[in-house]
Amino acid sequence: MTGLESDTIAAIATARGNGPVGIIRLSGPQALTIAQTITSAELNARFAHYASFTDSTGSTLDTGLALYFPGPNSFTGEDVVELQGHGGHIVLQTVLHRCLDLGARSARPGEFSERAFLNGKIDLLQAEAIADLISAESETAAKLASTSLTGAFSGYVNTLAEQLNELRALTEASIDFPDEDIDVLERHSVIKRLEDCRETLSALLDDVAKSQRKTQTYTAVLYGAPNAGKSSLLNALAHDDVAIVTPLPGTTRDTLKQQVTIGELTLEIIDTAGIRETHDVIEQEGVKRARDSAATADLIIHVIDDADKPADNNECDDQTSSNLTLKVHNKIDQSGRTAGVSVSNDNLIEVAISATTGEGLSTLKTTIEELLLGEGHQNSQFSVRQRHVEALSDAIEKLGDALSAFSVHNAAELLSEDLKLVQASIDSLTGKVSSDDILGQIFSSFCIGK
Repeated sequence: MTGLESDTIAAIATARGNGPVGIIRLSGPQALTIAQTITSAELNARFAHYASFTDSTGSTLDTGLALYFPGPNSFTGEDVVELQGHGGHIVLQTVLHRCLDLGARSARPGEFSERAFLNGKIDLLQAEAIADLISAESETAAKLASTSLTGAFSGYVNTLAEQLNELRALTEASIDFPDEDIDVLERHSVIKRLEDCRETLSALLDDVAKSQRKTQTYTAVLYGAPNAGKSSLLNALAHDDVAIVTPLPGTTRDTLKQQVTIGELTLEIIDTAGIRETHDVIEQEGVKRARDSAATADLIIHVIDDADKPADNNECDDQTSSNLTLKVHNKIDQSGRTAGVSVSNDNLIEVAISATTGEGLSTLKTTIEELLLGEGHQNSQFSVRQRHVEALSDAIEKLGDALSAFSVHNAAELLSEDLKLVQASIDSLTGKVSSDDILGQIFSSFCIGK
């Protein structure tokens, strides 16, 4: 690992700020020597040593635990030491500066994980999963990142790479023995195997796309006529009185945003002013903001007063005709409608609920989740980034081109070259093939100390 094995890096591995415990991590050939100088102790592998952390004069900077993990059986594959002391920012900086004075240098963002990748301890998908796990803002995102970190995503990708390797071996063997070209390829049903590989890739891409949707934050606008119960629905979904609710129409004049979790979905709900013609300047601005929010929303929840069905609802239909829209018939506790899901005359899904009593709310949540995440989203299982989607899409496209060309020309030489391109796209996922620019972009997004 040129340029990295010759030096030792150090960084604070806990979040900035005061806390009960803080960790300084060292990795590299001088990690043990530096730690033993600071602690004045012989550190045994994988044993927690209680020690004082001292400066150059022998004065105590802090006290805590020192743990030594010799390479290659460590996170980075190098000698790693963790100094676990008190979590005050000043004391941690003081101990870190002592490490730097003894020959370590400050780690770049993500450099510990980068060394783990370069030393073969993790692949690129697992490295990205570490960052995704740290930055996860929902339980779903954390679970998906954890699954990728265990190597589940990598396992699927490596299986695909092995299948492509076998196909490349067949085509290259047929090139070496041209007299048996047709026999070799036909005997092993190469076209059928290429088609199977493309189907596997497509299924994986579908799963990856669903996983990506699960980690997004979506926006949903509560849209409708005044007094339809939009604010009441916001409060019901948020399980809190975040919006003012009164019997008077036009109570909401501005947009009100609230983030909620619905199943595996993170949703920012925007409550808006009721849509109607008005001469009130303030309410006019509220209606304008409502329309603007609806124009950019991932989902419009068109709330209708089922007990009244005012003519104002017609104004809302014009706005929602070109957007992903869910009709919600509210106040069924007054209208007598049965809670549930149906399809309207204009082919929109509609749900009957009562925001006041809670009847039909669970059905509404399930419907919102299915609309935004798609059917079968429960099967998605990986932490996904856009580059993963692009790499798989590129592999599918190149494999399709390879199939088309081979079906026409039956040329093993061309097929072998086409399969190399497909495999390069697959290998870019795990980092077997990757440019320095891509690696730099990925690891620079990590926090320092990880």
